[in-house]
Amino acid sequence: MKNVQIILNAILSKNIFEYILVDRKLHVISASQGVRKYVNAMPKEGDDVLKYLPELVGNEEEIKEIFVKKYCLYTLESVYKNNDYVNMSVEYCDQNTAIILLHNITAITRAQQSLLQYSNESTLLYNTLQKVVDSQNTMLFVTNAEKIEFANKKFLNFFHAENIEEIQKKELKLYQRFDTSLQNYRDLFVFLKEGEKYLKLGKDIFIVQATQIELAHTLFTLTKITDFPHEMQLDPLTGLYRKDYLNEMVEKSLQEKRNFALVVMDLDNFKLINDTYGHLTGDKVLKAFVMILKQHIRKTDLLVRWGGDEFLLFLEDGSPEDAILKIESIRKLIDKYHFETIGHLSCSFGLSYAKENDSVDSLLQRADKALYEAKIKGKNRVLFKED
Repeated sequence: MKNVQIILNAILSKNIFEYILVDRKLHVISASQGVRKYVNAMPKEGDDVLKYLPELVGNEEEIKEIFVKKYCLYTLESVYKNNDYVNMSVEYCDQNTAIILLHNITAITRAQQSLLQYSNESTLLYNTLQKVVDSQNTMLFVTNAEKIEFANKKFLNFFHAENIEEIQKKELKLYQRFDTSLQNYRDLFVFLKEGEKYLKLGKDIFIVQATQIELAHTLFTLTKITDFPHEMQLDPLTGLYRKDYLNEMVEKSLQEKRNFALVVMDLDNFKLINDTYGHLTGDKVLKAFVMILKQHIRKTDLLVRWGGDEFLLFLEDGSPEDAILKIESIRKLIDKYHFETIGHLSCSFGLSYAKENDSVDSLLQRADKALYEAKIKGKNRVLFKED
């Protein structure tokens, strides 16, 4: 029973929320659909958020401090909104954006009251735990270092399982979705201690948080944020979109039978730069590389970071020959550019061009093979793979 109580307390303390994103003027950028429950109407982009949350009136200056002081937090507890009690907090998102979190504590309060009314504490506590976690608008699961031991209905349903035993048979290794170097859920907890992370499962994006509930167990929460703007899919170092966003564009273009090229590029000997000059210098080189590319591609093209020093480029319209000429011109620009601290740097490119019955994977596979051949043949070159 002690473990159940610990898990319940941890879950009840988690910030499982609806949200509103606001700018520096406290105007709405976007909001989750569930916000309507508390404010009677769906907040529209550009609206003054105080129209929907009058409880914040008089505290505008304190809230605006959040944009200046990154770790500043403004909270209001037990606010009564439309027959529900919510905890309200305003937190830093980036220098131009704050997020207002609305955490419904009504079920929690009722569950805690129910616990005081019954003598059969053990049975009631477990039933209350299951009821509370199943009612949350998020996926919850509890693990030891190696496997998942407890999960709510939303988690089970998402992974098409009837019970926890079926989840265990699937041997889900969610930690490897973040970083393939992670070996178990204990590693994932340490990884998440630096702050919440984002995880894409299928077409949905989740905020993932972790709380240690005793030495051997960890509670993980996955809160769906699919309604967030595409900015939430950006690579924090370069400001580029991540590969998932490019996948969507490529799939749509293939369905519409549009002409386009896919380019995989990799900086030559970049590991040596990190080893010689350090990762801070390496980061500056990546930013300069991205700047060059952005200055020489069109607004209709899409550049994304795949990971490390690998990038992908979606080139819309034109022929394969046009794409090769364009990338060759970029290769020459990079080859001539003087990078701060390191001086000269080159890049290798692999191209593929969309054809009938292609998929994201087949396009990427051909481009990757072309890149591999470019590396083998001496680097600092552009190769096109037709088959």
